[in-house]
Amino acid sequence: MLQIKVFIFNLLQENTYLLYDETKEAVIIDCGAYTDDEKKQLSDFIREKDLMLKHVLNTHLHFDHILGNSFLYETYGLKPEYNQADEAMPGLKEGIVDFGFSTFKYDMVFAGQYIEDKKIISFGNTRLEALSTPGHSPGSLSFYSGEDNCVFTGDALFHLCIGRTDLWKGNCEELIQSIKNKLFSLPDNTVVYPGHAISSTIGKEKRYNPELR
Repeated sequence: MLQIKVFIFNLLQENTYLLYDETKEAVIIDCGAYTDDEKKQLSDFIREKDLMLKHVLNTHLHFDHILGNSFLYETYGLKPEYNQADEAMPGLKEGIVDFGFSTFKYDMVFAGQYIEDKKIISFGNTRLEALSTPGHSPGSLSFYSGEDNCVFTGDALFHLCIGRTDLWKGNCEELIQSIKNKLFSLPDNTVVYPGHAISSTIGKEKRYNPELR
């Protein structure tokens, strides 16, 4: 059975998800750990639970979602996995400055492998299906577990909101179509774990999200 640990990291309150099952194999989705305390919190949990990290996944490459990738590579030897379309994004340093965090320092770790739509990511007894959900960024992905009835949407779909589309190559119409065609095709009771703030369900977002009526 899938276990989900949520860490809230960095100044943008980004949700970092650590997933593991009874085999103790694990994946991390969108590691935003930046400070030494955040890195210690994450590594201590992995050690205490005796987890074996198998994959480092990114829903997209905006800086707040990848700040911890270099730490994970240095500590566990794992390179991130993401959609190649986001790799053309302008320099992360410029993006950090645009958000007003000019003191942030970051070394980009490029993909160990790229993830395309419908790719299956396996760890332990768990399978995640990558869903292409562009619009917030051209390479945005969501990760879906049908068996465990949940989807990790990055910054595509939030609780009663959708991702912003005013950043590099964002496209509001494309994002809405991604949500309606891909995410809203999932069962209504699917739990939505977004990149920021609280969780929701597909059914709730269909009924009440003001951006999608």
